[in-house]
Amino acid sequence: MPEYKEVLHERFYVKVPGTDTLRKTGAARLKHLLGNGWRETERAKTPDYVQVRFERTGHAPLRARLPKKAPEIQLQRRPRRDGPGGRGGPGGRGRGPR
Repeated sequence: MPEYKEVLHERFYVKVPGTDTLRKTGAARLKHLLGNGWRETERAKTPDYVQVRFERTGHAPLRARLPKKAPEIQLQRRPRRDGPGGRGGPGGRGRGPR
């Protein structure tokens, strides 16, 4: 049985160019991915960011068929009494006298 493998490439930007200190969002995202079963397999450094390759293996996700959506029943609207641009009738939201 073949093994299922996911690969993810992420860029994490650094605080100061040329250093290893990640920004807050990048550090949190890295921690989140490592905590959820991703393994860091490769790291490439540039002055502005660090590009990391992550891998995760396991069972292939189930591709469940979603049930077909039933056709919607459209209610027939009653035609309006007044024509387009009318005042809306008694108690309606007409503009009122000018």
